[in-house]
Amino acid sequence: MITDFFALYIGKFEFQNFIDQLNSVQPGLGVMLLMQVWIPRLQTDVPIRIDAKIQVVGLTKVLCDTRVLMSDPNGQQIWSKALEAVVKVVTSPNTKFGALDEDSDIPAEIGYDATFSRLYFATRPPLDPFSEICDPTMFLAKSLHTLCSSNPGKFPSLIQQGLQSDPKLSAGFENIFQRAGLNIM
Repeated sequence: MITDFFALYIGKFEFQNFIDQLNSVQPGLGVMLLMQVWIPRLQTDVPIRIDAKIQVVGLTKVLCDTRVLMSDPNGQQIWSKALEAVVKVVTSPNTKFGALDEDSDIPAEIGYDATFSRLYFATRPPLDPFSEICDPTMFLAKSLHTLCSSNPGKFPSLIQQGLQSDPKLSAGFENIFQRAGLNIM
């Protein structure tokens, strides 16, 4: 999916770079894709495993690079919607961030080479592009805590705005911060 690429690109190269690249094609394209493609897809199709981790890392970088979003006229609304999407991914009962093991019910990717194949099927394990991040939920909590600490009083109302539509999201968000031993300033 294209949204997996968006998250991977932002996770590796930062949100500002993503916006600059898309805006060089058409002004406003980056924010438009975020609001009209990426976030709506996460509302209807919550990713799992590695895809979920990639989405959480990418959206965390979107949330924490606020100079891009806050310069947009609808930036606060976009920030709140992005927060709602990432919390929905993290708190989804189907999301499991653990490593895939041999007993996993998720099939491994099958590779095939037409020139020569010693085995009928050759499997390769899914690659984790963010192997340095052990727990994406804690990465989200620590990143948001750092953001809120550097801008006291600015984000609590945006957080409340983003999570007010679903009480389960608010409870899940609070649970994330309690497990991390952090609080929102």
